[in-house]
Amino acid sequence: MSLRGVAALVGCLALGCGGSAASRELKVSAAMSLKEVFTEVAAGFEAEHPGVDVVFNFAGTQILAGQIEDGAPVDVFASADEPQMQRAIASGRVDAAERFASNRLVLISPATAPIVGPADLARAGLRLVLAGPGVPAGSYARQALQELGVAEAALANLVSNEENVRGVVGKVSAGEADAGVVYTTDITPAVADKLHVVAMAVSVTPRYEVAVLKDSPQAALGQAFVAGLKMSAGQAILAKHGFLQP
Repeated sequence: MSLRGVAALVGCLALGCGGSAASRELKVSAAMSLKEVFTEVAAGFEAEHPGVDVVFNFAGTQILAGQIEDGAPVDVFASADEPQMQRAIASGRVDAAERFASNRLVLISPATAPIVGPADLARAGLRLVLAGPGVPAGSYARQALQELGVAEAALANLVSNEENVRGVVGKVSAGEADAGVVYTTDITPAVADKLHVVAMAVSVTPRYEVAVLKDSPQAALGQAFVAGLKMSAGQAILAKHGFLQP
């Protein structure tokens, strides 16, 4: 079924066929790395659902999972890793989640002072910035450095733990740090010319999961949003922004 078909079906279920749509909000808590792609997805979703406003809460996934544990009103949760989604499931507010995308890790440095590769992270005096160890991007980065055999030396140069991956991008692009590890999708047009990017040849694969909360008052809309992410149109938008198949 097309995204438009799903939209029509959900409209009938939620409102009754022939009814008029009242103004409704769909509250989506999503990993910061999804900001640009989800904003684009939401524009199409709102066009398919007149009267619906997708309201985002973008933050580090660990922060969002904590908010869900604390009872924050959320309809859809999109996590950058499985452990944080498991926190949401353990809270009793989520039954199960689905994977909808994956990503890749890259090493970044200022364009004016590029580094060649991971071995440079052990250089004396280098300022390394990572997302914190409890942040999905930070956990993935540490796994990658361990796989490459440079974790101990690199982490000795760690000067900051950021609460989300965009904090790493911000500090490196501003020249406040010499290197960082982020997702390839974080190299947006706004920062691309400020960064030197090196692919990381590792098996670590960031994977994204999404779920509709059990207590969501907009469960039908939430299911339609999730379905749209997995359909060809949603996957095309994800691919355009550099995300990979789940």
